[in-house]
Amino acid sequence: MTLWTDRASSQEGPLASTSRNWLLVPSPLLGPASWDGVAESLRTSGHHVVVPHTSMTTPSCEDHVSPWLEEVIKESDALGNPNPAVVVAHSNACGRAPMLVDCLIRWGRPVEAMILVDGRFPDGRSLAADEPKFAELLDGLMRPNDYLPPWPRWWGSFVSGLVVDPECRAVVFDQAPSVPRSWFDQGCPVPTLPPELGRGYVAFGGSYEDARMEAKALGWYTLQLTGDHLHQVVAPDAVAGTLIAMALHLAGENPSTAFTDG
Repeated sequence: MTLWTDRASSQEGPLASTSRNWLLVPSPLLGPASWDGVAESLRTSGHHVVVPHTSMTTPSCEDHVSPWLEEVIKESDALGNPNPAVVVAHSNACGRAPMLVDCLIRWGRPVEAMILVDGRFPDGRSLAADEPKFAELLDGLMRPNDYLPPWPRWWGSFVSGLVVDPECRAVVFDQAPSVPRSWFDQGCPVPTLPPELGRGYVAFGGSYEDARMEAKALGWYTLQLTGDHLHQVVAPDAVAGTLIAMALHLAGENPSTAFTDG
């Protein structure tokens, strides 16, 4: 697989040829810093980018989806122009991405493509109900106030290895909120999206290979990059180039630049 690893500012030709609107949606378990490097790379190449900052719901919330959707859609207005957007969702945001795209379209905000990055394939099911062992892990982490500690604290030293640079790791991990345990008990509807919507899936390494293969079986354009779960933090320019190339491919522009799907 060929990787576009040069900085966006130095790219010439097809990858820099079309300015787009990008809505880079971080995992609700992290924060906008997890996309900041990719956003900077895209902006340097002339693209319009918004990375929404959403607040975590509370244990008393009956609905853990709608407040998140409303915040993301409100912040998407910062794109400032009516052109269609490419919606990119990472990790725990992937399951909610189809509902987000559906809401954006219904509320008059056109979407060109949806790209999921290293997360579960949307199936509408509750994560806790679908993965009992994961539910047991959450139960063991839960505090008396019904919150879970911030995600980076779940895995000890293992998660620190995902971002080796200590300053970068501190910036990204410090944004991780405490999370209501009930967040994982709620599923999210998967609406039927317009057939003309571009659909892509990018996996970092093999952790979400099943999700990538499910997307591929449904006709999505899929790619697998060598990296860990926070590869967009570690290699933002390479990931930005990959997203640009995928968007071009999904739009039918410069198909000769498309990656070979692994």
